[in-house]
Amino acid sequence: MQNMPIELFLSDEIQALLDDFAALLEVRVTFFSINGDYLRRGKAMRNCDYCRNIQNEFGQWEQCVSMDNDKREEALNSSQIISYKCHAGLRECIAPVRLRGVPAGFVMMGQFRLEGDKMPRLPGASPEQLRRLRAEFNALPCFSEEKLQAILGMLRTLIDYITLRELAVLKGDRLRSEIDKYIERHALEDIKLPDMAKKLGRSVSSISQFLRKNYHTTFKGLVLENRLKHAEKYWKEHPDATVAEVAFTAGFSDQFYFSRVFHRLRGLPPGRYRTEISKLKKSVQNQ
Repeated sequence: MQNMPIELFLSDEIQALLDDFAALLEVRVTFFSINGDYLRRGKAMRNCDYCRNIQNEFGQWEQCVSMDNDKREEALNSSQIISYKCHAGLRECIAPVRLRGVPAGFVMMGQFRLEGDKMPRLPGASPEQLRRLRAEFNALPCFSEEKLQAILGMLRTLIDYITLRELAVLKGDRLRSEIDKYIERHALEDIKLPDMAKKLGRSVSSISQFLRKNYHTTFKGLVLENRLKHAEKYWKEHPDATVAEVAFTAGFSDQFYFSRVFHRLRGLPPGRYRTEISKLKKSVQNQ
């Protein structure tokens, strides 16, 4: 396994998602780091009795760890979900998680069986051990191949949701993600830097320094840019809207101030921008 110095910040919402997924399917679902370190587990589910007894009574712990490492490497190299049967006859799935194109971790789902699966031979096991282990094996969740494919589709959707909502982010990107979400949600309101700093648990000076270093702007500049983008989007959807209407929609209480800011940052008056958008839309409609 690659030894990559990547740290993750996982939102508490991830735990709820893993809990629901594990409870729905009665399987073990675990989020691992890129190096295979345990990070979160659905419903805090431990190894099933069958797996635990195979490892303890037949000395197969190292074999389990080795196979998990190999399969994580395979999933990482293929960028695909890997579904396989372990040496003890259990089914496992490993899905790689990438953030900003960077391999960042894995979601592992396992300890179930497919229809037709049988417990492997266990040389040296006593009749009593075999009866007990067979009962534990048969008690595991059992899926058809068709249902497994549907479950893997759900797992892909779960990972897409985690990455899209940035519920898992590289720790170096955590503050940026928090700032972006806060500005997106509140830019049209009368927000101030101290309010955001308090909400994010940071000092005003540390936020200001971060904005200068990573955004190359100030808090005011970030808010204004977000509001102008909102104004441009609104005009594209409503090309006949007036300057006053768009200014109000974009969070400006003064349309003249909006006009000055728009002209300064976009290089043309908002009225001219509105005219160009209207011309463009009519041109597209006439084609």
